[in-house]
Order: sequence, then C-alpha cells, then structure tokens
Amino acid sequence: MKKYFADGLLIVFSVLFALLINKLYTDYQTNQKKEFALKSIKQELEQNLTIVQTWKERHSSIRNRLSDLNEGKTDTLKQQLQQYPFFNFGVLTDGQSLINEIMINTAWETSKTTGIISEFDFKTTEKLTYVYLMQEVITDRTISNILDLYFDMETHKMENLGPVLIQFELYFGELVGQEYLLEHLYEDAISQLN
Repeated sequence: MKKYFADGLLIVFSVLFALLINKLYTDYQTNQKKEFALKSIKQELEQNLTIVQTWKERHSSIRNRLSDLNEGKTDTLKQQLQQYPFFNFGVLTDGQSLINEIMINTAWETSKTTGIISEFDFKTTEKLTYVYLMQEVITDRTISNILDLYFDMETHKMENLGPVLIQFELYFGELVGQEYLLEHLYEDAISQLN
C-alpha cells in the first residue's frame, strides 16, 4: 500500500512539475513576444515622430503664408494663384506634396491582432491607443478634408478664391495644431516605453 501511495505521489509530483515547467516556458515566450511588440511599437513611434515633425514644418509654412495673405500682409500668393485658370495647389505648397511620407501603424495593429496587447499594462495601452487614434484623425479626417476642399469644383472657380483661401487657412491651422499635439503624444509615449 505504501508503495502505491509513493508511486501515486511521484506521478502527481511529476505531472505538477511538468505543468510548472510548461507554464514557465509559456510565460517566457509570452514575455519575449511582448518585449518584441513594445520594441517594434517604439521604433514605429520614433519613425512617425520624424514624419510628423517634417509635416508640421511644411504645413506651418503653408498656414503662415495663408495667414499673411488673409490678414492683408502680402498678396504675392494670391497673385501667383491668379495666374492660373484653376486653383493650383502647387503654388500653395511651394511645389511640395501635401504629405511626403505616411505615418504607419503596423506594429500597433499587429499587436492588437495577435492579442499580445493584453499583456501590456493599462497605462501603456491607454497611452498608445490615444496616440494612434490622434494619428488616425490627422490622416483619415483632417488631410482628407483638405483634399476634399481641393477637389471640390467650386474651389477651382477663381471668383471663389478669397473664401477658398480662408478655408484652406482654417484647415491648415487645424492640421498644424493636431500635428503639435501628436508630436507631444509621440514623445510622451516613447519616453514611457523607454
């Protein structure tokens, strides 16, 4: 009887030990995936920070030119625009594109899809969610509004030039304000991930 008890105890101990080893290994793998995800998100945020700083500089310049024009400080921009039978967006942007690079969210979306985000602490998840939502607002809404205004047929009627320039100034003012906020959010999130 003692032999059966000892054998049973050994089997139970062996099974529990195997489960412990398996749990430790699973936790190790999960932790490795979490660390990789956080590292990837940090790199993505750093890349996006560089992009938004470039955008902010370019868009601030456009906003300032529009502001000077609409406040009557200069009419050079208006004169340049009036040389064309349509609204030439290139004149407004000094021949540069509105956005030269795209802010990405691949690491963030992958973390959500794979479920590894459930391993992040609440504060990190909250901060990253806010950062990526603000990024989405800029790319999906504000820039889209600027492009919608540009592609509106009424924009290209030169008799509407004055009101169109005011609308562009308002849109670019909003865009620059959002870029300042997003820049701060990126820096804050990066410092938290460090």
